[in-house]
Amino acid sequence: MSKRELKKDHLLDAGLQVMATRGYNGTSIKDIVDAANVPKGSFYTYFKSKEDFAVEALEKVTDERMQHSRHLLGDRSISPLERLQRYFGSSLGNCEESMKGGCFIGNMCQEMSESSEVIRLKVRQLLRNKTQAIEDVLEEARLHGNLKSALPSAVLAEFLLNSWEGTLMRMKAAQCREPMNAFLAVLPELFEG
Repeated sequence: MSKRELKKDHLLDAGLQVMATRGYNGTSIKDIVDAANVPKGSFYTYFKSKEDFAVEALEKVTDERMQHSRHLLGDRSISPLERLQRYFGSSLGNCEESMKGGCFIGNMCQEMSESSEVIRLKVRQLLRNKTQAIEDVLEEARLHGNLKSALPSAVLAEFLLNSWEGTLMRMKAAQCREPMNAFLAVLPELFEG
């Protein structure tokens, strides 16, 4: 990574921490540069606007999570149910973090979908990518006769991701693990024995 890329990455990491905690509207460019300990002009070297920064922050978060997700969901030596349990359950280690901040992507969707078309479309694309990864695992289970439901895998994947995002929101509101425990208890009911 070049020096320029390292500086941009540092600015993204520091600003992302602030935005994940305070939200888009609660975060100013000054907050971002202060967190990164860089002059304000540095921000505009890398980003056209706060909206541009938020889009890149969403991409960064999603890229990191998708690498992890591909590893968990792509391991065909493990049953599809176990892969999905690991995928969703891997958040248990960061449970306290999820309860405090929730899902950055979900938070951005709730806060910005009506006021920023650029952010709304980016979140929509990112969530669609997640849904597709889940759908692929469900389709594999169906091909092996392990899926109970006759509903299309695309519908089940959409339902699971929507339920998951709701689980994260409920964990944040309740400040407890019960929503996650309920989600993980229901997941096996979609699969045969």
